[in-house]
Amino acid sequence: MSWKMIALDLDGTLLDRNGNISDENAEWVRKAQYSGINVVLVSGRHRMRIAPIIEKLDLRLPVITTNGCEIWSAEGHLLDRNVLPWKDVEIVHLFAFQHNVNYRAYCAEGVFDSDQRQHLAQMDYSWLKVLLKSDNRRSLTDAYERLHATKRLELTAYGTPGEPQQIDVQPKGTGKAAALGKLCGMLGICKEEVVAFGDDRNDIEMLRWAGLGIAMGNAPDDVKAAADTVAPHYLDSGVGRTIARIMRHASA
Repeated sequence: MSWKMIALDLDGTLLDRNGNISDENAEWVRKAQYSGINVVLVSGRHRMRIAPIIEKLDLRLPVITTNGCEIWSAEGHLLDRNVLPWKDVEIVHLFAFQHNVNYRAYCAEGVFDSDQRQHLAQMDYSWLKVLLKSDNRRSLTDAYERLHATKRLELTAYGTPGEPQQIDVQPKGTGKAAALGKLCGMLGICKEEVVAFGDDRNDIEMLRWAGLGIAMGNAPDDVKAAADTVAPHYLDSGVGRTIARIMRHASA
């Protein structure tokens, strides 16, 4: 297979625990790009926290942010955006209040925390993704079940199955795989020509979608099960070492 795109998750995959890129990872990401392979960052982060990484790696292609809710050009131009309908924003806000759950709202205008005592539900912002968080696992489980029952939202639970530590809430039909599909359509690339790296549950559909899905060695078992193969641990420059192996195999 001649690979045309490498899609990279950031936290727990390309970046170390301090948010830095190892020299080995940076070297092989650059080599892949210089060889003609399209390198795309695909992250749950807000776009404002991705710009320094784009600059460090000298990336030229669009980036996918907030779990696929936005696609931005490397130069900072918006290419695609999916927002939560206002009705769903009100539902999430109400459920969070009823279950005593805090949240972080990823909006087009920035990132805002409910514990900052701001009346976020009344703000005239474009809501992309909401991260629900609480020390009370029962409250998060109840919130997840009620939000899931609406059948109006995409939900990703993190932590022990049945006892979430955090929950991502975003518009129905969105996700990293869906955004990658859109981007590949723009670039004329087939999914069979895509290699995707990820380490967490918001990466599962992307790993299944790609021609080659690669889970990191630090990923939970269900993420590894969704992948075609497993890379070394992210703290061992697993991305760089695996890209090196892929490129050497392609040139053999």
